[in-house]
Amino acid sequence: MASQRAELQYWPTLKAWIQENRLGNYPGATTTPVVHCVICLDKDEILTPATPPQNIANAHPGVALFCGHMMCKACYGRWEKHLTEAGKAVTCPTCRHKLVYTTSQVASNGCTHPAYAWDLPVETYSPINIPPTKDDEGSIPNFCHNCRVDRMNYIARHITELRQEGYDDFQVRNILLHSAGGALELTDFEQRAAFPPNANGTYFAPWVAPPRNNEQNYLLDQLRQQLVREGHSWRGRVPQPPPVGFFGLQ
Repeated sequence: MASQRAELQYWPTLKAWIQENRLGNYPGATTTPVVHCVICLDKDEILTPATPPQNIANAHPGVALFCGHMMCKACYGRWEKHLTEAGKAVTCPTCRHKLVYTTSQVASNGCTHPAYAWDLPVETYSPINIPPTKDDEGSIPNFCHNCRVDRMNYIARHITELRQEGYDDFQVRNILLHSAGGALELTDFEQRAAFPPNANGTYFAPWVAPPRNNEQNYLLDQLRQQLVREGHSWRGRVPQPPPVGFFGLQ
């Protein structure tokens, strides 16, 4: 009996189908999922592991968003560009969930750049790198990769300048944490990287790191290691290992 197609728009449901299919739980199944784009409404489906061989040639590459909805990669790219150029926050075209980097962790409330959209897997055994979505208790980070690099450069530059002006490390820490004129409030990771606790777990000067006259290289290397530990997220892919040039190092 020919398999019937069931329309899906939600990535976690498709992910569950893929995982069950890998286990061989759907041999001879009479129903398989099909995904169509909610933007272009094209009759050709989005390419997924459930796409029949005869439909693959005309299928469109797709993406999954943090809210869980799926659509054509090209269509979503145009949608994101349209909203960005109009000065609006990027949202899902289906549910209007806001898809920007933001959190209450910092005073600046995130960089507000558009969150990464993950490519859908195209084969049953393709790696599933898509992070947990909103309903799977996932979260969008506060800053994109580029902004995290910019922030770390800013921190390194100010530590270097303050040290050159004669401030001791205790004063440097207080200035950066409390007297930055509201321009920058450090995240927990940035505080640990710039002013790591001593062996007693306290924050009393002097600090062994960042080393003097090498603050930028040291802090960017700390960020590189952190991104590798975090792995793939809604910030996007992290090269393994990230290329040195990505972090502004020569």
